[in-house]
Amino acid sequence: MRYLEQPEFGQLVSSLRHERGLSQVEIAGAGVSASYVSRLESGHRAPTAHAVRGLAARLGVSEDVFRARSSHVAATLQAEGMSALDDARPRLAVESLTEAAAEAEEATSEVLWQVLWHLARAHQQLGERAEQRRALERCLAAADGHGSPVLQVKALVALAACAQEAGGIEESVAFAHRALTLCDDRREVSRTDTARTLLALVAAETEAGRLGDASHHADLARLIPVEELGPLRVRVLWASATVAVRQGAGRRGLELLEEALDAAARRDDLLLWGRLRLDAVALRLRLTGEVTDQVEEWYAEARTVVELIGGRAHRAELLAVQARMALVRGDCEQAATLARQVLAEPGALDRHNRARTELLLHQAEVARGDGSAPIAELRAMAERLQADGSLDLAAEAWKALADALAAGG
Repeated sequence: MRYLEQPEFGQLVSSLRHERGLSQVEIAGAGVSASYVSRLESGHRAPTAHAVRGLAARLGVSEDVFRARSSHVAATLQAEGMSALDDARPRLAVESLTEAAAEAEEATSEVLWQVLWHLARAHQQLGERAEQRRALERCLAAADGHGSPVLQVKALVALAACAQEAGGIEESVAFAHRALTLCDDRREVSRTDTARTLLALVAAETEAGRLGDASHHADLARLIPVEELGPLRVRVLWASATVAVRQGAGRRGLELLEEALDAAARRDDLLLWGRLRLDAVALRLRLTGEVTDQVEEWYAEARTVVELIGGRAHRAELLAVQARMALVRGDCEQAATLARQVLAEPGALDRHNRARTELLLHQAEVARGDGSAPIAELRAMAERLQADGSLDLAAEAWKALADALAAGG
């Protein structure tokens, strides 16, 4: 807690003491002498936390009475928190920004929104999803209070992504739809924010299996002029490629993905640049079943980036692609080992990639000659995926089962 600065602190102590008819000796105590109280009241000494606790108790007031409520305090704490974020110290950022949020409660809604926005980022970097969600909900409330559609859209898009990561797909769709309504109704929302909203909606609808809706919204995002999209064009093309692949149009998906690869600049977003290559490797392998020189080059570039700055999920994606490359090369033992390593980490991959990796494991086991067990697993997966409505994955599972039966027959 930050306290009032001098001379305001001393003036408040003196005022409270006189109101209660107490002397300086009477409010002195352990570690706080009467002479120290005198120097505090005259503004010649800065208060310590120990002194404030003692004075508050003897004056019969809350310690919070002496808390500084200047907007400068919130601004200072926010600056400290953002600096900690830039220095990759998210835990320190959370501490500063949490305190800044408490200070900013009495500031304008816009100031509070900014503090909470960065607090949510800090929690995200720490993997604290529940805390991130709470910060974003407060962020949305501040945006609603401010009446700013721009701030509302940003908070809603972030909440949509947060909900999807937690498995709340329908909630994610609802957040993104609300954001899109604001984009359509209010001219002050930029086309860039509209694109981000459409991307959030496409991601949620794709995960929910609403591929027709996802394709429509991906098309709308691609209609936004390139000069207004800027670096977001790469994400729009990638999202469109993902939808096409999920709809069974693998070749079209690869075309869009390669267009995204051409548009991506390493300097804009190094991690995105690397992950695009990883996705391109996985898709090319599924479509052609060949480890070409181009595939090797994309994989090497992606591996360098992931090993340098990738997180847990990105490393899992890299291992899954390694497993597929091993299977294509005929190294069934290595493919099965890598696939098991990925699957041993719950939550590292999204539902779709995890299912594909599980399919790959059973394909490797079949190729290795593990008997009837992996064939039974492939059949069970195909039936389960079809029942769940994951028709693209179900088709892959049925094909893998047919190939396994043909090889054994």
